[in-house]
Amino acid sequence: MPGHIGRQSVTVLQAPLVAGDYGTTVRDWDQATATSVAGCTVDYTSNARTRQAGDQTTTRALLLMPPRALTVTEAMRIEWDGRTWDVDGVPAHAEGAGPLSGQTIALLEVSGA
Repeated sequence: MPGHIGRQSVTVLQAPLVAGDYGTTVRDWDQATATSVAGCTVDYTSNARTRQAGDQTTTRALLLMPPRALTVTEAMRIEWDGRTWDVDGVPAHAEGAGPLSGQTIALLEVSGA
């Protein structure tokens, strides 16, 4: 059986919850733990630029995780290609897709004003 074809590596960031304002809890990204994952495939899928009160660029990418990698949730972030990406929505699990399938994760980066 062939191995996974992914040749890229990403870093998964998981931040602890801390007390925020008004009794809320927030993620402390300064204290995030980083886990490297090799064997991934990541591709840019779209980008858009908005010029209104200020320039804003929205970029999307799709991350295909290798089988048996750690499970990514919507509360995590991904570092790839020199950028920090938010997980956009709930990641899809590869249930029943076969032994070579891993999680599929939509990534989102918004930069600018």
